[in-house]
Amino acid sequence: MSEIDEIKSKLDVVDIVSEKVRLQRAGRNYKANCPFHSEKTPSFIVDPGRQSWRCFGSCGVGGDVFSFVMKTENMEFSDALRMLAQRAGVELRGYKKNESRDSYFEINKIALDFYKDALLTDEAHSARIYLKSRGVDQTSIENFGLGYSPRGRDSLKSHLLFHDVDLGNAVECGLLNKFEDGTTRDFFWGRLMFPIFDRSGRPAGFGARSMDDSMPKYINTAATPVFDKRSTLYGFHMAREAIRDSDLGVIVEGYMDVIAAHEYGYKNVVASMGTALTAEQVRQLKSLASTFVLALDQDVAGQEATLRSLESAWQIFGDSNKRSRDPLFAGNPTKINVVSLPEGKDPDEFIRSEGSDWEMVVNGALPLMEYLIPVVSGRFDLDGPGGKGRVVESLAPILRLLDPFDREKYIGMLAEQLSASADTVETALKNVRGRFNQRDRNVGENQYGKFKELKPADNNYKLDEYTLSLIINRPELKEAALELNPECFTRTEDREIYLRWLNLDANESLIKLLDPALEERFSNIQNYTMVPSSNTDTLIDFDTCVKRLERRRLQLYRADLIQSQDTDSPPTIDLQNELGGLDRQILETYKGDKEGN
Repeated sequence: MSEIDEIKSKLDVVDIVSEKVRLQRAGRNYKANCPFHSEKTPSFIVDPGRQSWRCFGSCGVGGDVFSFVMKTENMEFSDALRMLAQRAGVELRGYKKNESRDSYFEINKIALDFYKDALLTDEAHSARIYLKSRGVDQTSIENFGLGYSPRGRDSLKSHLLFHDVDLGNAVECGLLNKFEDGTTRDFFWGRLMFPIFDRSGRPAGFGARSMDDSMPKYINTAATPVFDKRSTLYGFHMAREAIRDSDLGVIVEGYMDVIAAHEYGYKNVVASMGTALTAEQVRQLKSLASTFVLALDQDVAGQEATLRSLESAWQIFGDSNKRSRDPLFAGNPTKINVVSLPEGKDPDEFIRSEGSDWEMVVNGALPLMEYLIPVVSGRFDLDGPGGKGRVVESLAPILRLLDPFDREKYIGMLAEQLSASADTVETALKNVRGRFNQRDRNVGENQYGKFKELKPADNNYKLDEYTLSLIINRPELKEAALELNPECFTRTEDREIYLRWLNLDANESLIKLLDPALEERFSNIQNYTMVPSSNTDTLIDFDTCVKRLERRRLQLYRADLIQSQDTDSPPTIDLQNELGGLDRQILETYKGDKEGN
């Protein structure tokens, strides 16, 4: 038995959930108002038999004891694991790696306090003047832990030695540079310091702004075991409750944008730290709200970052919206809007000059397509050969996922932008769709010969294990795997492995990013013996896996939905319709799966 399974066997999901939610007995299950959204009628169900929970309201979320703790406490998997292991009395073997992670946070805290004190020194006068000129008050300085790194290249190093910090660990934290001759010097010096906290509020790294003409103007801590810029949002630990309460998250570009917003009372604002949004950042956000507004700088670089951010966001949000026809997601599609600020103004400048108008601007943000149509059209030569067709092709993936009425509206808008008829745009869109469909048919020829060895009924986890083995061992499946709903994996640990893999760079090692408790599971997946040898077989098998995982998810959801109802009352028309919709979706998963069961 793995450590994770041992923890699950010693804990009762009812006990864990009841500490956060007032549960009421409902047959063999428990019912409550969902803790993740506002509602008057209880839709949150805890099933002690399956040791699972699920919201049947607008959230549509669910999982096991691990996923509940992660969501309610805003914890990473590793933190939830340690918390639940302690509660269950399970000793986590091989946890030296995580003890090292804790030491990194401790070292960063020592550095943070050092930088804060240094901001009060005479040397930091320019940094204080700069903050005053930008309108940053003392409360914000304290709340965000702002500081200063002295110019003496051994200043922090000496302070760390005074606190008995191992310099090798400080190098791994990104606080010191190590040179070829073995000497070490401070990495940050002469800069205004912005501590960057993880979602639990622990100092994971730093951003730093030069106080002179030194370039680059901003630098960050390099990737460390506790800091990865791609998976971190500045201000997230301070904004998450406001985002959840308002059901709205605003994404800006820089540190000062976040500080200004919070200073003026707009607490639902986070920053992507000067880059386009990444898939990992988006996934953190989508668990909190249904509407997001991008408010990046309006210069050329900012516009490009907005487009890249929209691409990342739509990969995640758009997939969720595509599944919104599923009752699991019904009523809660994710909306992405874009703020257009006056030219030459970033959010920080706008908030401090216009004040109360910020809320009005955010509320008036353009819907995704209204922003994209003119911007994407401007990237192609509309008078050149194929220019208009390339615009349609670029926008086709989003247009196909829209509600038919919205699609008709935006096709008309796009036609006007291209100086073409709506019929012409519709025809071009169908041609793009036809090419995609033909590609899918070609992939599906000679189907599923090798897959007959795999029977999900043999073992509930075999299907998960086999699917993960395919995508981990075959990098070419990266794009196809974006279509896979993480909720299809029944175990939190499998979802964690999948999501980590999904956000992996080509030159990174997945095993190094995993919690030690997941290493055994990962090893079993990686060494699975049934992975096909050819690319064709891989695509065929993966397509079948996706169908079967989705079928199982829908079947489990259907069963849970029935069990969540009051058995003393006849099924309502809404319930009957919902079950009928689920049945139709389940039948769809059998198409092309000759070995399906």
